[in-house]
Amino acid sequence: MTATPPAWDADDRIGVPVAGRAATLPRPENSGLTSAARQDEPVELREGETELGRPPQVPSALDLLSEADRATLRRLEDEQAAKEIAEAEMLLAADPTGLGWLGWFAGPLVLAFLVGSVGLAGLFTFNQVLALLANLAAQPPWAQYVGYAGLGLFGACIVFAFGRFAFIYARLRLNRQIQVKGLEELARRTRLRWLAAAKTTEAREQLERYLREYPLDTEKDRKALAGAGLADAAQGRLRVLREQLLDPAKFASSEQWFARFRDDFQAELDAAAEARVKYWGSRIWVVTAVAPNAAVDTGATLFYAVSMLTDLCRVYQVRAGKAGTGVLLGRVFFNAYLAGQGAEWEKVVEDQYDQLFHEALNVVGVGVGSNLAGKVLGKVGARATTGYLNRVLLVRLGRYAARLLRPVAR
Repeated sequence: MTATPPAWDADDRIGVPVAGRAATLPRPENSGLTSAARQDEPVELREGETELGRPPQVPSALDLLSEADRATLRRLEDEQAAKEIAEAEMLLAADPTGLGWLGWFAGPLVLAFLVGSVGLAGLFTFNQVLALLANLAAQPPWAQYVGYAGLGLFGACIVFAFGRFAFIYARLRLNRQIQVKGLEELARRTRLRWLAAAKTTEAREQLERYLREYPLDTEKDRKALAGAGLADAAQGRLRVLREQLLDPAKFASSEQWFARFRDDFQAELDAAAEARVKYWGSRIWVVTAVAPNAAVDTGATLFYAVSMLTDLCRVYQVRAGKAGTGVLLGRVFFNAYLAGQGAEWEKVVEDQYDQLFHEALNVVGVGVGSNLAGKVLGKVGARATTGYLNRVLLVRLGRYAARLLRPVAR
């Protein structure tokens, strides 16, 4: 009789799956339940357990976060957000003075530069006026009266120029220059688009207020702008552009609005400012070239520089900040000091021109009177060079002031 093989798959061992039968769970021996009742009883598993009685193998790095871990993550996210917002503020911060890299040293340095420039120009002017008064005292009485009257009138013009500048400057509102490039860069950062949208809206509202307050309506305003270099035709174009920019239905996006403001409305102001800078530059060139002494050079430089700044403030209808104002006034007095010092090196330039013209006249065969002609041409050339250098300094000052006063940075 053949032996029957053992039914190994009929073994009732725990957790061993066999064909046609599900794995069984351990049954308590003393549960007090029948076999049918135990089959219907729901199985309760602890967290992480399976029906095989074996917990899953999960790496410790993928374990559930604790409260301490969540607090650390929140702190890191807050620090990253604060860092990105600080970078955004740096992108939007407008510093047309060029002193931003100096940090908190900028204010004291500007103040020291202003005080030093005023001191140099004041001391030099005081000495020159004393010398001029001494020369007048040696002249006949009629010449003294004429000289004193001219000197008083010249001083009154300088005082009037400074007084008018201070009066107009104090009435203007502070320029908060818009950095459109910073807004565009900020909009490209996904996490800070909310900040870019808020800053763009704020900048547009600020410029719309600037447009509404720009004086183009009354006859008095038009005459004042015409005196500052804005012709009637330019004022007409500005009025049309203002109406278009204040109409919200004409622009599909803020980028188009900012571009229209900068390339059209502000471009008209920039053109008028550049023309005014050249206007005052031409006059200081002529006056300082024919001025009889250094005191007149210094006074003329002060008068023309302050008059130019007054016109620029009228064109843009804003004033610079504290640092910008300090730099502007410091450069005004420093230019005046340099204009007065031109007489010191003018003799050297005159000698060089004298020698140059004397040799040139000898080359072309003009021997008779070449010394006299060389001296005259040398004197004229030296004075013209002095006037031109004063013009260069004034034009640089005017362009720097225009950069400070623009509503939108270029």
